[in-house]
Amino acid sequence: MASTNNSAAPRQVDVLVIGSGASAFTAALTARKAGLDVLMVEKDAVFGGTSCFSGGVMWIPGNRHSPTLGPDSLEAARTYIQHETGAHYDPVRVDAFLKNGPAMIDFLERETEVECYPFAYPDYHPPYPGHASVRSLGTRDYPVGRLGKHRKLLRQGLNQMNFMGLAVGSNVEMKQLMSAGRSMAGVFFVLRKFCAVLKDIARYGRPDPCTRGRALIARLARSAFDSGIDLWLSSPATQLVYVNGKVEGADVQTPDGAVRVLARKGVVLASGGFPHDTGRTRAIYPHKAAGRAHHSLASPGNVGDGARMAESVGGSVDTNVVQPAAFMPVSVIPGRAGSAALWPHIVDRQKPGFIAVTVEGKRFFDEAAPYHDFVPAMARACAHLPDTHCYLLCDHTTIRRYGLGFVKPAPVPLERHVQSGYILRGDTLAELARKAGIDAAALEQTVQRFNVNARMGTDPDFGRGGDVYDHSQGDPEHKPNPNLGPLEHGPFYALRLLPGDIGTFSGIRTDASARVLAADGAPIPGLYAAGNDALNFMAGAYAGAGGTLGPGMTLAYIAAKHIAAAATAPDQVQEERRYG
Repeated sequence: MASTNNSAAPRQVDVLVIGSGASAFTAALTARKAGLDVLMVEKDAVFGGTSCFSGGVMWIPGNRHSPTLGPDSLEAARTYIQHETGAHYDPVRVDAFLKNGPAMIDFLERETEVECYPFAYPDYHPPYPGHASVRSLGTRDYPVGRLGKHRKLLRQGLNQMNFMGLAVGSNVEMKQLMSAGRSMAGVFFVLRKFCAVLKDIARYGRPDPCTRGRALIARLARSAFDSGIDLWLSSPATQLVYVNGKVEGADVQTPDGAVRVLARKGVVLASGGFPHDTGRTRAIYPHKAAGRAHHSLASPGNVGDGARMAESVGGSVDTNVVQPAAFMPVSVIPGRAGSAALWPHIVDRQKPGFIAVTVEGKRFFDEAAPYHDFVPAMARACAHLPDTHCYLLCDHTTIRRYGLGFVKPAPVPLERHVQSGYILRGDTLAELARKAGIDAAALEQTVQRFNVNARMGTDPDFGRGGDVYDHSQGDPEHKPNPNLGPLEHGPFYALRLLPGDIGTFSGIRTDASARVLAADGAPIPGLYAAGNDALNFMAGAYAGAGGTLGPGMTLAYIAAKHIAAAATAPDQVQEERRYG
C-alpha cells in the first residue's frame, strides 16, 4: 500500500488525517489550532465512524472534573494500570497517557464545542490497587441542528438501542428509562425525552437524537468545520506516499477521481482498527480461529486500512496484548442486518434474576462482570463444545421489570419477540431447556443452587455482587444484594448470547509520541497512528468506562502536538526521528 509515483494533480496540506472518528477529529483539531493546514479523508459516505456507536465516554485519570466526585491521583492511576496490564506494562507510554490525557480534555473544552460531565463510575476491576470511581467523563447531548448542512452526513448511532426515537445519554438515564413502568420519576423522564423526539419530528420529519458518542462527534465536527478543516467523504486513502524512507502523504480515491495528497508535516492513521478484517481477527480471536461465530458492533468500514498502510512502509501490528479487542456479548435481532441487528448486553446481565449458562446447563462466570471479561470467559467455557454461545435466562417477573436485551420492560408487550424467535419461553425450566438445547437436569440443579444463595444475597460460585463495580450495574432497590435475585416465577425466558466486540485493542506499534515504529524500533518519519488503529496504551486491558475513546483520543492529541512541534523546531524533531 505504498507508492512513489502518481500522475494526479496533488493537494498539498500540512497534516493528513485518515478517518473521521473521535480520535481523527481530535488529531485534526489539535493540529489546526496549532496553525497547521489539515485535511481529513473518510472512506464512508458519512462521518463519525464507530465513535457514533459508542457511549461517548472517555476514561481520563486526573481530569479536571474528577475532584467534584472524589479523590484521585496519577500515582494511583499508574498503579491501577500496572495491575491491569501486567507483563505488558509500558511505563513510558503509560506516563505519556497520564500526562496528556487531562491536557487533551482541557484543550477540547477550551478550544472546541466539546462539553464533558463527570459521573461516578467504578473502574472495571475494583480489586486492583489504585482503582477509583471518578475517571470517566460523559459527553453532553448536542442540538443536532447546529450541524446545519452537515447534519445528514453525521453517522446514525445504534438506533436499535433507542425506543420510539428516544435515546439516552448515560447509564443513569438508562436506569431512569427502565424504571418508567414503576415510578413517576421514570414517567416524567420519558415524557421529557419524548418532547425532544416530537421536536425532531417537527423539524426533520423523523427522530434524530444526538446523545452519547454521536454527540461527541457532532461537537468535534462542528468545531472542525468552523476551524476551516476540510473533510472529504467517500474518499478512501488507498496507499501511502513513501519517498526515501519518509511518508509524505497518501493517494486518495475521491468521487471525482484519484488525488495525491502531499502532507508536509505528517500523516495520522485513525481509520478505526480492524474489527471487520476476517483474516486478522481469525488469527488472534481464539473462538474465531476455532471457526465459531463472532459479531462486531464497530463501523463496517473498519477493515484494517490503517494497519495495511502502516505495514506497507515497515510498520507492524502488535498482537502481544492482554486481549486483542474490546469484547462485548451480543444477541442477534431477527429481521435486521449488520450492526443494526446486534444488541450489546451492557445493562441486563447484572440485574437480579438473571443467570447465564452454557448448553451444559451450568453457570461459568460472574454475570455482572464487565462485558470485556464476559466474552473470554464464555469462550473458555465453550472451548470443548461445538459452538461458542450461552443463554441468558430469567423468569417472568424479571423480564417485565428489567427487559431482556432488545425486549423492553413492562408495559411494552413482549409477545412479538417470542414469535420472532428472539427469545425462547417455557412454562417450566425443563420446557425452556428443551427448546434451547440445554441439559435440563443440570439447569434445574444450577437454578436451585443459585436461588438458595441469591435469596441470602451471596454467590459463592462466582462472587457476583461482591464489589463496587457489580453493584453499580445492579438494582439499588433490590435487597440484600443489588445483583442477585432468584428465578422462580414462570414462564421462564432464554436469550442466546454470542461473542462480539466494539473495536480492536491490538494495533499498530507506536512510541509515546504516537509515531509508527519500524521493525528495528525506530520511528517511521512522517507517520503517526491513533485511536483503534494504534496499539492501546493499556496493551489490550480495559481499565474502565471510556477505556477505548479516552486513550485513543489522547494518542491523537499527542500525535498532533508532536507534528506541530516539528513544524516549529524541525531540526530538533529530526534528531528525535533519527535516534528514536
